[in-house]
Amino acid sequence: IAIPQVITPSKASGAQVIDGSLKFNDDNKQFLKKTFSSGNSRTWTWSAWIKRDNFGSDHRLFTSDADANNQGGFKFIGDQIQFFSRKSGTFNINLYTAGSFRDTGWYHMMVVVDTTISSPSTDRVKIYVNGALQSIDSSYNTYPSENYETRINTNIEHLIGRYTTGDSQYMNGDMSQVYLIDGQALGPEYFGYTDGLTNTWKPKKYTGTFGTNGF
Repeated sequence: IAIPQVITPSKASGAQVIDGSLKFNDDNKQFLKKTFSSGNSRTWTWSAWIKRDNFGSDHRLFTSDADANNQGGFKFIGDQIQFFSRKSGTFNINLYTAGSFRDTGWYHMMVVVDTTISSPSTDRVKIYVNGALQSIDSSYNTYPSENYETRINTNIEHLIGRYTTGDSQYMNGDMSQVYLIDGQALGPEYFGYTDGLTNTWKPKKYTGTFGTNGF
């Protein structure tokens, strides 16, 4: 006797339908750029769904570089993820994920910054992949000092998909549902959720506020 499965609202898939994405081709040097007004460089959230077309290379996801010695951003370095910020040539933040990411499908990737947190310093920057907080490589685990001001949300050029000053490290792949939330340190539950039917991480439309430079 077949017993029909009852799908309750908590188990029903309610994932946001993503109509399309932006394709980046590194051979064509494709990227996006915008110069922001001054926002909150101590507290912000960046979130995106990303699909890479090649691996083992450095790809800039979101970056803000005044020059080679004053820069910061979120990138693939090889197949690890790096978030960094440096001023006058010194890395004030330098974090690599312990894990590597070589799957050909989509990933949801986030970096959450709040340097106003007094302690522990490890709570000031968090990297999430598919809703899971990532462990940090012990060889690259420089966390910011309290109230450190990152390069993000400062009044200089910001880019998606390219290294500013080096004309290199172009993204090769797809990106969709890209958000910058200026002035808030948010968790992954604002942008995705675990589907009760498939036990996979699914996109969810962000419905909150964006702040000065948010998009």
